[in-house]
Amino acid sequence: MTRARLRGLVLGACLLLLPPAACHRTTTTTTATTKKDAAPIDPKRDSGASMTASAEPTPVSGDDALLAIGRAEDGRRASDVAEGWRVSSDVKVRRASIRALARISDAIADPQMDATLLRALGDEDLEVVGWGAYGLGWACKGREDEHVKALAARAATLADGDPTPDGPGDAGPAPPAPPAPSRRDTIDARAAVTRAIGRCGGPLAEGVLSAFLRAASRDADVEHVAYALGAVASRRTLTDEAMGALLDRAVLDPSSSGSAAALFPIGRLDHVPDAWSARVLAASKAVLAGTSPLRIFAVRALEKSGPDALEGLSHIASRSDVSPAEREEAARSLGRLGLPGRSAAGAALTRILQDKSSLEPASLLGDRFNVLLAVVEALGQDAPKNADPALYSLASLPVASKDAPSPSLSRRSVALRCAAASALARAAYDSELISKCDPDPDGASGQRARLSALIRRPLAGDRRKVFRALATSKHLAVREAAIEAVPQHPELEESGRALLAQALEATEPGVVATAAEAIVQHPEHVLTLAKSERRAALDPRAPPPTSHPAMDLPAEIATALKLALGHAWREDAIETRTLLLDAAVAVSLPEARASATRACTDPNATMREHAARALRALGTPQAACATPAVAKDASAAPSSAAPVATLAHPVRVTFDIDGAKLAVVFEPELSPRAASRFVALARAGFYKGVVVHRVVPGYVVQFGDPGADGYGGSGELLRCETSPVPFAPLDVGVALAGRDTGSSQIFVTLARSPKLDGEYARVGHAEGDWDAVAQGDVIDGVVVEE
Repeated sequence: MTRARLRGLVLGACLLLLPPAACHRTTTTTTATTKKDAAPIDPKRDSGASMTASAEPTPVSGDDALLAIGRAEDGRRASDVAEGWRVSSDVKVRRASIRALARISDAIADPQMDATLLRALGDEDLEVVGWGAYGLGWACKGREDEHVKALAARAATLADGDPTPDGPGDAGPAPPAPPAPSRRDTIDARAAVTRAIGRCGGPLAEGVLSAFLRAASRDADVEHVAYALGAVASRRTLTDEAMGALLDRAVLDPSSSGSAAALFPIGRLDHVPDAWSARVLAASKAVLAGTSPLRIFAVRALEKSGPDALEGLSHIASRSDVSPAEREEAARSLGRLGLPGRSAAGAALTRILQDKSSLEPASLLGDRFNVLLAVVEALGQDAPKNADPALYSLASLPVASKDAPSPSLSRRSVALRCAAASALARAAYDSELISKCDPDPDGASGQRARLSALIRRPLAGDRRKVFRALATSKHLAVREAAIEAVPQHPELEESGRALLAQALEATEPGVVATAAEAIVQHPEHVLTLAKSERRAALDPRAPPPTSHPAMDLPAEIATALKLALGHAWREDAIETRTLLLDAAVAVSLPEARASATRACTDPNATMREHAARALRALGTPQAACATPAVAKDASAAPSSAAPVATLAHPVRVTFDIDGAKLAVVFEPELSPRAASRFVALARAGFYKGVVVHRVVPGYVVQFGDPGADGYGGSGELLRCETSPVPFAPLDVGVALAGRDTGSSQIFVTLARSPKLDGEYARVGHAEGDWDAVAQGDVIDGVVVEE
């Protein structure tokens, strides 16, 4: 399809769906100058804010208007964003209005909201366009095709610059494209519109994006479309048209960013049809042979091409001349490819250890440690025999003394020893290798290795006794891993239910959340056969048993769950609270409805979403939880909505992480509330002594939980300040467990991560060798540069 034909088609839709301004040349073209926020694994958006809930406030202008709009955004009250502000001649007020509505929008079926965001697509200010597109992408549910058509129409006007007043035509060269954003806090309208199409998804979106990809000539445009198709690929198998367009682009110039980005959607597929495997393999190898900064997408795509990828992935994992992120991604890919993949990982480990410097202190304190650990973990608990010699070398690695150059050196060597010992033990929990891998008899690494070996076989006799001890470990991560394993071992019976009940009665939010999630995932392992069913089984006159016998909830689980639901959790323990509510519904706890009804009025959006879902599951099909009224007295408002003093400029915070000086520059432009909160916490000494509790090599480093298990925070919630800006390597975002669930945890990205874009709040960028940070490292000091 030619570019002129494509633009003609979508502009036809534009004339039907958008205000006239969107289909004609605008008089002014500007680029946005704002910032953004981010954070889990699986954030959700709020719902229930009504555009007509209250009388429209009297429009004001300038700083007063911006302050009022900020309050409306914080309170998630779309009705408080006056119509006059949305169409204000003051571009700052107009931008702030559409940004607030975009962040509030979610899936609200409100015609006024839709009309406002659709009108924003036709604005002459490209930042307003970007925010309008972002909001429409979030509010697609039930209106996917309508939004896709409108977004595609606007995308066509941005592809090669705005069309002339008489239409695109072919009479002459297109005007130059708007300049690409030069700042990280800039809203790129072209990217925002394209990504919104992908967020809407569906066959129409996929067809439009495939056509855009065929027509794109610039690498930047190819990237936008590829990332949008990645969102589609995460939900459905791509059509042959989309696969063909992506692979054609991938081999066009293998060293370009566009060609590498074209492989991103393929890496997000569950599997690649056999008919495309050979082309995916060839395209991935071509990009990996090039110099694109986005080659990591080729590593992920290579995994999808099947067994022929094993040798290539193995060599990437063992090569010292490629980035740590690529090596670590290759190792994870091998671990997902079954026994052949684990065998290839064994070969990679052998090659790595042929270089004697791999185990020297300088390497263990650098980025090679995470690479080595990723390859060992890829071997799994059923390590192939070809890895045994290398694993024995690691299991006998000398433990660094306490006066080593860095306190983390001893911890890292022990982590490698125990990971290798666990792989070699092959379910022998009492193996000498495991008992000696950690010099500390109660050390976390040794306990993790022992637990990994234990749960690979039925838990009976001595194995059960040791397992129960680990399920009460002082190390939260070990304890939670044991609790998580309980449903996998129905042979535990009453012992397993007792462990879950004990965990539900704990005060640590992570322990309680893990037990609740185990119940949600496997309620059948908690419920017991009803007394009536047991009596009937012994009565020869009773009818034969049914396939769905009556079940009872054991009193110990019911009591523990009821107490946990009523516990006064800190406001940022949202993940714990939602899982408890889900668990109560899963086992039909009598108190579940009352708990859900209370949660339906909770100030937090994620809590209300779970409450509405719980009420529907309990028999109220149309249950919905409206946004609570904003407290008139600011002192009565939830802390997450209370006014805060925001930063006037970026602030650098340097973290001393086990001797390494690593910085984060918090930038307030797009996420003023979050950036200001983190700087305030740093000034108050909150982060000193905090453990880096999560490192996914080649992906993210995450910290900010004093409990070091990822379930805690500062005690106060943060509103989401998400934005349509990308997450590049070393960008910093807000960790989330749902809508408006940020607190004190932040993450640093280690590679380009398009799946985070728009989902988490970007609060700044990091500086330093964050690839060398390992899980368990400690923040010894914090310096805020005033």
